[in-house]
Amino acid sequence: MKPKVTKETMEELSNKMKVDILSPLIKNRMMEMGMDSKKFEKEAGFACQIWNSPKNSYLRKSTKQSFLQAIINIAQTGLTLSPIAKETFLIPRYNGLTKQVECHLEPSYIGLTKLLTDSGSVTSIQTNLVYEGDHFKVNLGIETKIDHQPFYVCGTEKGKIKGVYSVATLHNGQKQFEYMTIDEVNKIRGISESYKAYTKDNNKQSIWVDWYDEMVRKTCLKRIYKYLPRTDQTKQIDHAIELTNQDYMATYDQISYIEQLIATSSLTEDQKEQLEKEFNSMNAARAGEMIEFLQRNQLNPITEGTGANQGDIDQQLDLQTDKIEGKELF
Repeated sequence: MKPKVTKETMEELSNKMKVDILSPLIKNRMMEMGMDSKKFEKEAGFACQIWNSPKNSYLRKSTKQSFLQAIINIAQTGLTLSPIAKETFLIPRYNGLTKQVECHLEPSYIGLTKLLTDSGSVTSIQTNLVYEGDHFKVNLGIETKIDHQPFYVCGTEKGKIKGVYSVATLHNGQKQFEYMTIDEVNKIRGISESYKAYTKDNNKQSIWVDWYDEMVRKTCLKRIYKYLPRTDQTKQIDHAIELTNQDYMATYDQISYIEQLIATSSLTEDQKEQLEKEFNSMNAARAGEMIEFLQRNQLNPITEGTGANQGDIDQQLDLQTDKIEGKELF
């Protein structure tokens, strides 16, 4: 249920943000999620501080509904907006479909690390960047061994980032390891809606531009999370990662193309309906998978008597595929 914003409160929210404006709109909702009154006052205060900051003029272009929802998400993650803790950020993103700027809660690398250790999934976890100039060697086998000496230890110059790795220590003492090349990370950056918007218009902000190193670390951390043990408290982590994935939701072009493919597919009506149910929560990776599946299950225009030319259809599929991005995210 979204927070109710009336015409009067919209006018209030357009002025300088105050805690007593936010309280009647979202306090009860956040307390129902387990946040106590004292904690709410702190988080609402942080949110007002961020919103009112002179450097956040683009954030203030966000819809007020999205701003309120972003604050509510704090209660669901168990993290904080404290600028000192740096566990989460309020990030403005341009929505190409609605043509509006929306505010999103973005859990940070620090925040995700905290949730992982607090949940009992791991005893410790670290994620490090690998630069050109570093000595970096990994031996994979029965026991993974990592030899990483940073450039400043090697006495070499700091180069560009060439990779990132995460190492998690499990409760039985075993290690879980994940490494990603910078090219792999940048492919994920390439399907970020905010980054694509930034490349088209530098006036639009993207967390991939403002916090690149942080996003590289977080991308690797999100990948290793898939292989870590689950506990009763991992629901908060799931929700936090779901929030970070909002920037990779399926685009309007992808959804439109999928609708066309479903209409001309050989699937049963029940199968079509099942695919359509995914539209509201589908990310770009899932959209890519669905497009490939539907392309393999198209009606033959000759045997089905649709009157279409198979060559024209194949050509259109090729053109659309070139336009649509949908690689594995994590």
